[in-house]
Amino acid sequence: MGKLYAVTHPSRVACVRQNLQLLDAAIDKTRAQNVYREFGKTMADYFYISSRPPVEAMKIIKEKVGYTYLEQLRDKGMGGVIVTAHLGLFELGGLLMAHSGFPTAVLTLPEPSSGLTTWRARARQRWGAETIEIGSNAFVFLEIARRLREGCMIAALIDRPNAPDPSPVIFPNGTAKFSSGILLVAEQCRVPVIPATMVRQSDGFYRAEVFEPIIIESRGSRVETLQFYSQQIADILMPTLCAHPEQWYQFTPLV
Repeated sequence: MGKLYAVTHPSRVACVRQNLQLLDAAIDKTRAQNVYREFGKTMADYFYISSRPPVEAMKIIKEKVGYTYLEQLRDKGMGGVIVTAHLGLFELGGLLMAHSGFPTAVLTLPEPSSGLTTWRARARQRWGAETIEIGSNAFVFLEIARRLREGCMIAALIDRPNAPDPSPVIFPNGTAKFSSGILLVAEQCRVPVIPATMVRQSDGFYRAEVFEPIIIESRGSRVETLQFYSQQIADILMPTLCAHPEQWYQFTPLV
């Protein structure tokens, strides 16, 4: 169904191709179409695991790399901000965290319909993860800060320019913008930022990779600080993005 959608919506494929060419200028229309096929697989996995108990759903994660970084924070009773991209089945991160005993909240923008927003929140709740909806209410960041100080893990997507003042980051073949305001919250709460990815492998199972935590420190102005650390996070995520471009689900223009 995903592949069929791509064939019948060439203008949307052109947008996806333009985004993917930030990673590799040689990416053609066929590979851009394949993003929709891969997205179909990801959604099938998402619906499947959402209907299963957490113990059974966890079986879809076959490999965990760098997980000791999180365990060290948990042992200290310390919260943190987990940042990732719209890559693979990123929702699995919430399941992994909650199943492993981390108090977890997932930041999300409102979905196109309230019904979908509610469904996704309930799916996370069944896994033991909360949902914090962000939007025009600036006070929500006070709630996020409170959770972080209490030792909660906050999961956030960073690779779209949703914030009022997104930070430009350099890609191999151009510049995109990240929504990086959550990094300032991490700095103010003195908690680490932990980049992570969750991608499907050729055997259909997922590989979770957690990277070394980053401590956000002021580097001059607010803009300079956000731009520096946004670039650092992009550089960490870039090898995985380049290795799995067809699992990078960027359906809106980044450039």
